[in-house]
Amino acid sequence: MPNRPTLKTIAQRAGLSHVAVSKALRDAPDISAETKERVKQIASDLGYTANITARNLYFQRTSTIGMIVPEMGANMVYDIIFNEVSAAAAEREFSVILGSCLSSVALEEKHCRIMVGNQVGAIIAAPCTSDISHIKTICGSTPVIFIGGRIDPEEPYFLLCDYGYSGSEAVKYLADELGHKDIAMLVNEPDNPAVRQKREGYSKAMELRGLASRIVSAGSVFNVIEAAEKAVEQLIHQDKLPTALWCVSDHMAMGVIKALEHHGLSVPGDISVMGCGDLYADVTDSRLTTFHIPMMELGKAAAGMAMDLVEQRSVPVPRQSFLPFLVKRGTTGPARRRPQ
Repeated sequence: MPNRPTLKTIAQRAGLSHVAVSKALRDAPDISAETKERVKQIASDLGYTANITARNLYFQRTSTIGMIVPEMGANMVYDIIFNEVSAAAAEREFSVILGSCLSSVALEEKHCRIMVGNQVGAIIAAPCTSDISHIKTICGSTPVIFIGGRIDPEEPYFLLCDYGYSGSEAVKYLADELGHKDIAMLVNEPDNPAVRQKREGYSKAMELRGLASRIVSAGSVFNVIEAAEKAVEQLIHQDKLPTALWCVSDHMAMGVIKALEHHGLSVPGDISVMGCGDLYADVTDSRLTTFHIPMMELGKAAAGMAMDLVEQRSVPVPRQSFLPFLVKRGTTGPARRRPQ
């Protein structure tokens, strides 16, 4: 196996010192543009790849951050965020260690220990539960940037979406624009800050308009789509179906639509349905009216905050908030007239 080319290999070929070569590859201002171009061409011809570990040891820093999420694949939100974190990290020559804990606190703890043991510079965490004491204990002095809706915004570094805004905007759209008066909200347990914010935004907006709030709980279940179907079945059985139903997530909204159509009810002809998350945005035939959560922007911001903390190039803004925005599609329409 041929030896891996080093700075000294390039230096010998270029007739320069390895210090000058290092500066040229880092675009140092005291190296001429001509020399930089020549050195980079030689490095390319030799197939040179920087030894990041050695460089980090020399500068006594790390170029690795961690990210811990409840799961990947089944929850597309974290896929989107990780893709943005990974891309932003690569732009600044950082690598990312990803830990998916399958909603297990024990596995979450293990990922924290592994990442701290590998001396990551900072960790982006979307915790499994609202209790984050174990994460803070294990991570110690390693900065943790919390994302997601399970944590109250009291930590040193926190990025969140203003879910209360989505609640008020949902009522504004359904009541003011479409004329609905009987607007229900479908939630599932366990409760968390994101759900509470949505409920508060919804309830305040309903009260402001003199409308009665109606929170429908699908219970504490793993399969939210199935839970939403059962909740709709119960509403139909009790003859308590509203004219509009705002679901706490897109997954629940899809379960609602499936159950309604199974009973021969039209969406939005008989009932308007809204979701939250815009998880089906890439599905070509998606017709779900929902709120788009700016996960791409959140991922970029989280990565930037983590890397700024590592490099100490500036003091990051400790808390940032992102506003969801309404995406009007085909599952909402004017309020239907109830039979007299």
